[in-house]
Order: sequence, then C-alpha cells, then structure tokens
Amino acid sequence: MSPETHARQVLDAGRYREAVELYKNLLKQERRSEWLDGLAAGYAGRAKELAGKGMLQEALVVWRNRSSLCGKSLAEGPYLDWLLRTGAHDAALRLLTPTGDAAATVDADLETRLAAVALTAPDSALAQLAAESPLRRHRAAAQAAIAACCRADLADLDEQLRGIPFRSPYRDLRFILKALLLVGNDPAQAAGLIARVTVDGPFERLAAVVRAGVLPPGRRWLLALLDLDEESRHLLLEIKGYPENRRPLLLELAELARTGVASTPTRVVDLLLRRSRGLPATAARLCRRLLPYAEKRLAEYRNAFGSLGEAESECILALAAEVRGAIESSESHWLRAARLFSAVEEAPLQAALILRHLFDLIVGNEDAADYDDECTTWLKRSLELDPDDRATHLKLIRLHRQGQDLKAARASVETALARFANDPAVLLEAVETALAGNAFKKAVTLAKRLLDLDPINSKVRALIGQAHLSHARKQIRLHRPEAAGKELDLADEWLATANERSVSKLLRGLSATDAPATVLLREAVDELGGKLLAAWHVLLESIRVGSQPAGELRRAAPDLSGMPAPREVLNVMHAINALGKNESKAQRTVLDTLRAPLKRAATGDFSESERISICETLLLREEQGLLQAYANAGLQRWPERPLFVYLATFAKHGKGAFFAMSERERQALESARKKALEDGDQRTVLRIRDLMGPPGFSSGEDLDDFDDDDDFGDLVDDLPANPREVFNLLMSMGGPNEVIRMAREILPDSKFRPLERAAGGNRKKLAEMLIELLAESLANLDLPSFTASPSGGLPEPKPRPRSTAPKQPVQEQPVQDDRQKGLFDD
Repeated sequence: MSPETHARQVLDAGRYREAVELYKNLLKQERRSEWLDGLAAGYAGRAKELAGKGMLQEALVVWRNRSSLCGKSLAEGPYLDWLLRTGAHDAALRLLTPTGDAAATVDADLETRLAAVALTAPDSALAQLAAESPLRRHRAAAQAAIAACCRADLADLDEQLRGIPFRSPYRDLRFILKALLLVGNDPAQAAGLIARVTVDGPFERLAAVVRAGVLPPGRRWLLALLDLDEESRHLLLEIKGYPENRRPLLLELAELARTGVASTPTRVVDLLLRRSRGLPATAARLCRRLLPYAEKRLAEYRNAFGSLGEAESECILALAAEVRGAIESSESHWLRAARLFSAVEEAPLQAALILRHLFDLIVGNEDAADYDDECTTWLKRSLELDPDDRATHLKLIRLHRQGQDLKAARASVETALARFANDPAVLLEAVETALAGNAFKKAVTLAKRLLDLDPINSKVRALIGQAHLSHARKQIRLHRPEAAGKELDLADEWLATANERSVSKLLRGLSATDAPATVLLREAVDELGGKLLAAWHVLLESIRVGSQPAGELRRAAPDLSGMPAPREVLNVMHAINALGKNESKAQRTVLDTLRAPLKRAATGDFSESERISICETLLLREEQGLLQAYANAGLQRWPERPLFVYLATFAKHGKGAFFAMSERERQALESARKKALEDGDQRTVLRIRDLMGPPGFSSGEDLDDFDDDDDFGDLVDDLPANPREVFNLLMSMGGPNEVIRMAREILPDSKFRPLERAAGGNRKKLAEMLIELLAESLANLDLPSFTASPSGGLPEPKPRPRSTAPKQPVQEQPVQDDRQKGLFDD
C-alpha cells in the first residue's frame, strides 16, 4: 500500500492526528496540492474534535496552523464562531481587514456575521475597519434604534430604522426591533415581521425571543421558552409581563410539557400546591376545579389556600365519586350540597343546577321511563329555586306525559305558560299534552296560537291536522257523524301528506255503514295501496273509533292474498313505530289479523339493513313469533352476521334462553359474540352476553375491556350443575325479589298464582316455593323436547328492559270526559 493511500485511509477513518503526521511526511517529499488539501482536512478534523470537547483555545491554534501551513483562509469554517464563543471579538474584527479584491464578497458575509459584535465593541476596535465599511457607517443608527426600542418609542424607532439600508449588516434589526415592541399587543403583526428574518442571523438570540413570543399559549410556547438561554428567557417574560414570583411555576410547567407525558390532574394540583405562595386567586380556583380528580389532596389544598365551604366540599366529593363511578355516593353528596346551597342567602341557582345535573346523572336522557318520584322531585325543586329555567319546565312536562301522568303534565304546562306565555317550545308541549289527554279543541286553539308566532312551523300544522283527526275519531265513537265530518273537513285543511288525507277519507268511510260511506272507505284503501298497509290502517282506525275490526276489514276489502311486497312490510313497520305505548293492545289486535301475510313476507327480498330494522321493531314490540320468522330468514341469508344469530335465538327462547338453549345454540352464540367483538359491534356483544347469562343477569362490564380471551363460557362452566343450586345462587345475588321477577316472566299464571296465594304475602317463602317448582321442572325435563318448542316449554318471556333503574308506576289510561276543567276543558 502506497503512503498516499495509507494517509487517505487514516483520514477517512477519522484518525486526524495520525493523518496530519502522514501528510506532513508526504509534503517533505513533494508539495502537491492534493496532499496540502489532505493536511488541511486533517487539521480541520482535529480542530473540530477539540472544539467538541470544549477545548476552544486549542482548536483555534490548530485552525491557525491549518491556515499558515496549508494556505487556507482563517475566516472559513467554524473559526469565527469559535472566536466569538471565546470572547475574542478584536481577533474576529481583524478578519475584516481587506486582503484583496477577491475577498470582497467574503468580507460582506463576515460583516453581516459580525454585526452583533460591532454593536457592542468599543469604538477603538472598529478603528481598524475602513471608513466606508457598513459596519462603521450604519452602527450609530443601529445603536440609536436599539435605544428607542428600549424606551418603547415607536416613532423614534421608525426614524432610526430608516437610517439602516436594506443591504446593511444590521438589516435584521429593522424587523426584530419593531416586532419586539408589538409582541405584547399585536402578536400577529409581530409574527409577520419576524418571518422576514433569516434563521441563524447575527441577531438570532434576539429573533428567537420574538419567535417564542408570538406563539399562542400552550405546549409549543412553553417548549420555545425552555429553548432560550437565561437572558433571552428573562427578556421574553418581561415583555409578556409575567411577575417574578410566578416565573418558577411557569418554568416548571414548561419542564412538564417537555417530558411529552400528558399531565394528570393530580400532577397539576401538586404543582399548584407546591408553588401556592404568591399565586393569584385564579390558581386556587383552578386547583378546586381539579380536586375531583385528586380528592386525596383536599387537606393539602386547605393548608395552601385556606378552608373550603361545606357546600363546595360536598360538590368536590360528589364529582370525585362520579369520576370513580360511585354513583350512589355521588348522589348523596350532591343532595347535601343542594340542601346547603338552597338557602336564599347562599346560592339557590347553584342548588337548582345541581339538582338538574343529578337528574341527568341518575336518569339520563335516553329512556325517559327510567325515573321515579324522587327523581321528579329533584326537577320540581330545581324549578322552585330557579323558575326561569325553561328547559327544565319542558323536561318535566315531557316526563309526566310519557309516564301517562296527564294530571301532573297539565299542571306543569299551566306553570310553564304562566311564566312563558308566548314561548313556542312551551306552547308546543301544551299542544302535545292536550292531544295526549284527548282535549282536541284546546289542542287546536293552542296550536293556532303557536302558529301565529311561528307561521312556517310545519310540525304545528301537522299537529293541528292530527288534533282534528283525533277529535273526529272521538265523534265517531260517540255516533256523531255530522260533527265528525266537520272535524275531518277542518283536518283536510291542515294535513300535508297524501297518506294523512287518505286516513281522513278512511275515517269518513268508517263514520257510517251505508253505500256512500263504503265507497269512500274503499277509495281510501285504494289510495293506501289496497293491500297490507291499507289493511293495517282499516283495522287500527276501526279499533280507535270503536267499530268491529273484522267487519270493517271485510267491508273495506283490501287484497291480502299472495305475499306482500317488501315495501308494504316496511311501511307497516313504520306505522307500528309511530304508535304510542298506550296503543299496544290495539297493535296486538291488528297484528293478530295480519300475522299470516306478514309471516309469508318474511322470506321476501329485503336488504340487510331493512331486515334488521324490521327485526328491531318486532323485538321492541314483543312480537316474538314474527321476529322468529324474519330473524331466521335473515340468518339463512347472512349466516355470518352475529346480530341475526342473537335475534333468532332470542325469538326462539326469549329471556329463558339460558335454561332452554341447546349446546349447539350456545356454541353458535359464543361464535357470534367473538365475531361481533372482532367487528367492533359492541351492542351485539352486550346483548349476547345478557342472553347467555341467567335471567336477571346483566353484563355490567365496560365493553372496552372485552377481549378475544374473555369467554363467557367460563362463567357457564362454573355454575352448579344442579338446577336448584343455580336458582339458590341467583337468590343469593339478587334476593327473593329477583327470583320472583324472573319466575313471573317465565311461568304461566296457572302455576304462579296458586303459589303466590299459598305464600300469604311472605316473599322469601314465595321465592323458595318458586325455586322448588322451577328446579323440579328442569330436573325432570326431556331436553330434546324442551328445546324443540319456541320457548322451551315455557311461555315466551318479554325482552329484557334496557335499564334496571327504578321505574315510575305506569298509571292506567284515564277515562276521558268532556267535562275537563282548567286549561284542558273542551
């Protein structure tokens, strides 16, 4: 290997000291340019090594050797930066001494890089520069501009900056100094100015302050603050106006932000408590907002910021209980807080807000039936404390109406109208309540009053039409055809859709039995399609007006032969969904007549979403026979769809599926559960888990915690094999009431009632007797014949309600009377 090749390899390997010696030996033989370049590269590499170790003086010596021995310029590379870092400003300025025409462009770059040095150097240090040097000519204007900036004299600053030309080494000051004065008041304009300054310019330390200052508050601003040196950081905080005693807290927050880990409320509370001295009242308020997530710091908070009021302490403990999921504990704390705030001298509005929040927490908004008298009392009490809260008035009216407590609903309407006489939302609730109580004339009066306020309200117009239709039904029931005709004439003025007008004509046909009425009835049937949907309306309206459904169906003569089209079935499902809960008996009567054609249609060509919609409607309306037909057809068409596996199994066995399912069905459900979990269908996962558990079992786990290894089959395997032990386990978990509730849903009256009488009101004794009966029935059961029947030999139970919250007792439908009093007097 030649000496030259060896030297190059050593240089490439980064062994610079050795490379320098090798190239020196080569140059003793002959002065070649490539060997000089190699020596220069060795010196450069060695100098940078030394600088990297903090040995700047030694690095400067090596760099000077490179210049003198290799003929390289001192000013190139990192030499100038090292000079400035060591404070050798005079030596740095001497680099600007002209060496010839070729150095003109280099000198201009050096002048720019040394602009900050020239500003602070003594006048004598600049005497060595040429008189026409921009560093000397523009220096006075730059210094005067800095002085004007320090005085915050914007007018003088503009005057001095005009003395700095665009190509001056001090040109960046034209934007930086002006941006500094604008950071506090107009950060957007300051950001526009600083964007015109190149990064790593001669005044970068000052520019970095502005760049950090224009950032919006947040993590980026905090990180930029940390990136500044101590002097720059002090300048930025002065510009931002941060008091001295709060700066340590700010820097500690910045350090938290730099870790990249999300700050938990507890960490923030700890930080505020540690730096509490000198903090403003807003810090204590922030700390209180976070205490529900760090309730163990309550004692420390009191030591740092002072005591808390009793009511506020209860609020914090209530929120903390909510965070933990301890709803009962949260309820008790909220109620104590509301009681403390309720005093006139305290904060009654806050107490009202707490009671409304408590109602939403316990009841929620999804199912308005899941409430009891105590929950309603919270809303009533909140209105006593805050009677101007319109939303609570409306909620209370709806709750009473949906709970069939029309007397209370009317009272709530009167209270709301007394305070919000011309409020459209309140008037709309008044109309709905009047219709629910069959006060049709009052409903029309209120609706017209509402329409005067909101003429384009289509819902109100429809309600007026429906009110007239309802009043016409009432007149037909009372055998007043002329009065019914007048109401239908009024209804036709308001009804917007062809289907509604056809129902109006159908009612005209039901108002009499003569030939003209029959013609009208059949015309309405034709307008409604002449088949399944028309039959639905004939049967339903016949029940509503008190006629015989079968006879009116024969008179209307819709075509129910053949298989109904999918669109007809879907229209009937929409009509079922439009029925109120108080018409469930009428629904069953109508479906008893239409069950055969609906079952024939189960094999029709429905899309997947249409079939699911049909099944969900039938499930909600407890039509398990029809549900089984549609679910089985769906399962045959989409066997991989977990929802159809669940629906078919539920339709077959009902709520008693845990006892009635075969092993094959259980395995199919478990496979469907895993598939639903993979698909992210959490609702179906939960439904299947509830179906596979014992009656009364409800999956209370967080769905986010489910995983593929979480097999419900393990729970089934762990249950006792003896049926009696299974029921005893259920009684130990849920008590006698749970056993009685479950047995009541799966046993016929003929078996349940005698045991109930024999127990003589002793519920524990009744539960034990029911366990004996059920255990004996299951122990002696022939499983193949048991599972072959749709409900395992037991009456088909109702589907599980969506919530186990206490229910308000459903009142009987009130007998309507034309002598209604008060607001709803016809």
